[in-house]
Amino acid sequence: MRLFLTASFASLLLAAPVLAQGVPGPASPPIAGTVKSFDGKTLEVSATGGAALSVAVTPATRITLTVPKTVADIKPGDFIASGGTRGPDGVLRANEIRIFSAPGGEGQFPMAQPGQTMTNATVTQVMTDATVKQVGGGKAPVIKLSFHGAGAPGSANCTGRSADAPGGAGKGCVGETEFEVPANVKVVAQLPGDASMLKPGAKVSVGAANGQATRITISQ
Repeated sequence: MRLFLTASFASLLLAAPVLAQGVPGPASPPIAGTVKSFDGKTLEVSATGGAALSVAVTPATRITLTVPKTVADIKPGDFIASGGTRGPDGVLRANEIRIFSAPGGEGQFPMAQPGQTMTNATVTQVMTDATVKQVGGGKAPVIKLSFHGAGAPGSANCTGRSADAPGGAGKGCVGETEFEVPANVKVVAQLPGDASMLKPGAKVSVGAANGQATRITISQ
């Protein structure tokens, strides 16, 4: 999910062993598949690879809807999450982009994969092909962003998670960053969803623990 937002798109699609209701244990990797049935309480999923999944859906289950978008849909003021890779030339290039309806997990910090960086920030400018060519002769669109980081207010080279800042999230340093968007980079919007969207045939990615769905992502 490539990396989300703390998350890569690929990691959301990993298959896992069947989860049984009521079995204690830690959260399992998300399972991708299609909805087989949902009666308002129990979700049955035909998982990728032929496995089956049965989990309880509760009021605490977080349900989101993923909608395909393009770079042209990204506007100043949008809050986005992007996993990127910094090349030998020092340029950060997006591997994926997610547009969120509200800020969350703000900051810029290393990912688990070597050389990769997660950026959760607010868009300040989108430089399209034409603008980039005028400025520096480049071809890929460039997105400029700002974010609160982990350092104290006024800190230079602001990075890290906003939540780790002195005084709490949103009260630390303010950083600026930018990344290129190579062709064919996946762009999606993640919107609030609800249980009414869990219809047979819907494509989903389900995270669960103790037999209950903790998070369900529905893909269009």
